[in-house]
Amino acid sequence: MTTEIDVLIQQVLLAQQALGEEVSQLSPDTLKEFLRNEQALLSNDNTIKQSSVKATSTKAKVKETQSVDKIQLPEGSKEEQWRWLKEQVLSNADCLKHVYPGKQLVFGSGNLDADLFFCGEAPGADEEEQGEVFVGRAGQLLTKIIAAMGLKRSDVYIGNIMNWRPETPGHVGNRPPTREEMQFCLPYLISQVDIVRPKAIVALGLTAVNGLLGYDPDRHMSDCRGRWFQFNQIPLMITYHPSYLLRNATAHSKRMVWEDMLQVMEFLKMPISERQRQYFL
Repeated sequence: MTTEIDVLIQQVLLAQQALGEEVSQLSPDTLKEFLRNEQALLSNDNTIKQSSVKATSTKAKVKETQSVDKIQLPEGSKEEQWRWLKEQVLSNADCLKHVYPGKQLVFGSGNLDADLFFCGEAPGADEEEQGEVFVGRAGQLLTKIIAAMGLKRSDVYIGNIMNWRPETPGHVGNRPPTREEMQFCLPYLISQVDIVRPKAIVALGLTAVNGLLGYDPDRHMSDCRGRWFQFNQIPLMITYHPSYLLRNATAHSKRMVWEDMLQVMEFLKMPISERQRQYFL
């Protein structure tokens, strides 16, 4: 008898085949275990009911995510505050219990006086291996985007919503973090923003957007990409995650992200050459 899980497995396997080498392949057994676990969790979660979902407004969801407790930073220089905060994360027992043996937590890094703050989703395999933010294929592409803007990685600050790589069955592939995971890690991201005090933030991908602006099940990247929002009174530009460009390496996709970066450059009053304005046209 074919179950809903079997149908989902077939759909995911077909999607993996279509994506080819851009994603880590999950075996049918691993997928089945993961989906059954997710189904069990959902069925046991009495807080997830259709009536309550319908009754919850978008504003309430945003308020829920943005009402996280702020971390009280110690007195001192930016460098002293950043080092203190990093130590809080790297020594946090709740964070460490999510890390596989031999892997590492990942904290943000960059220029503490940066005008521009890039916010991503969560560490991947390369990041948890090296303990550094955005060092895998997506990170290498982000570095190229920063260079195309006329900047170096050392000119900006880069952080993630999450400090650990979200677990998957067998530690294979990646998954988006849950709302609870983001809620736990968000105070550390907010504190990094408070320390750097950038003039602008770029949210890379929908997970970063939901973490910064509050979870909204009706939000789609196609609706908010390329638009300005605010996070803690700091202008926030939304664009696609570099991993999206790795999966959709078309001139059109690259141009969309580049147009978002041009808006950021204009806002920061950075010099823009005619050649830069013509990239990917």
